[in-house]
Amino acid sequence: MKRFLSFTLLAALLLALTACAVNDAEPAEPDPAPEEPSEPIPPEDPDETEAPEKPSFTADTLPRLDGSTATIPLSEALVQGLLGYTPEQAQEFVSHATTHYAYENLLAGDCDVIFVTPPSEEEQQMMSDSGEEFAVVPVVKDAFVFLTGVDNPVESLTTEQLKDIYTGNITNWNEVGGPDAAITAYQRPDNSGSQTLMYKLLVPQSEIMEAPHELVIADMGGLIDAVSDYAAGPTALGYSVYYYASGMYTSDGSRLMAVDGVEPTDESIASGEYPLTDAYYAVFRTGDAEDPAVRELIDWILTDEGQRLMQSAGYVPLRILE
Repeated sequence: MKRFLSFTLLAALLLALTACAVNDAEPAEPDPAPEEPSEPIPPEDPDETEAPEKPSFTADTLPRLDGSTATIPLSEALVQGLLGYTPEQAQEFVSHATTHYAYENLLAGDCDVIFVTPPSEEEQQMMSDSGEEFAVVPVVKDAFVFLTGVDNPVESLTTEQLKDIYTGNITNWNEVGGPDAAITAYQRPDNSGSQTLMYKLLVPQSEIMEAPHELVIADMGGLIDAVSDYAAGPTALGYSVYYYASGMYTSDGSRLMAVDGVEPTDESIASGEYPLTDAYYAVFRTGDAEDPAVRELIDWILTDEGQRLMQSAGYVPLRILE
């Protein structure tokens, strides 16, 4: 009994001492109040991001290029600017198979990137059927333009008049303020770049009138020659892409027409004022089959430095450059 009381007294004494120690200790600091949420950090300004550096390629590491006739100078400018070739060396280095064949070469693995007008329905289907993934990236601006004989008094046609001509609803120039003469309306073959633009920008393929065989011109230069031919008189009408028809292949017998009162010029295309504006595109593989060298090339073309190179070759840049 005494042992039990002694143990009880000892326990009480220890409890008292512990209580004193707790009371004598410094009071604990209260938990800090939660911080006020900070303002969200705005996303990085894309204009302030560092532009890709000019890539370093050799003749062996530069992606294999192909494309349309009108983008031959584009590829030549890249070869001169990135490999240091002379214009003559670049001409020997670059070979374009024309638009549709360039798409076929890309799908066959015979090239790495093509510079072309947008894919036609058939070319889109070809890419889809391949089971691979592709990117279609605009690299410079261009436009769908119309040509007529230099002696034709009609200076401008509206987009509606052009639609009516190429659907067969307007057949005589006197219906659009010109002479009493039948309109000789030339076309290009399906899957040519300018015919694809016709279907995309003006008249769908299902609505365009069927042209006589002799009015379907296989190549762009041949169409300009046909419109310019004296035998055709001033009554011919045809179409092309701006870069080709204004600089690569011109004729004294033909001229570009205004559309909706706007003449196709570098300035009207750059601003979008000209109504039938589009682009040339880089088309290349993405996904598992993407070549990082191709992406490096395209990313650089889209920089101000790359766009200036395109502009120096006569193309309309994607944006106004300072």
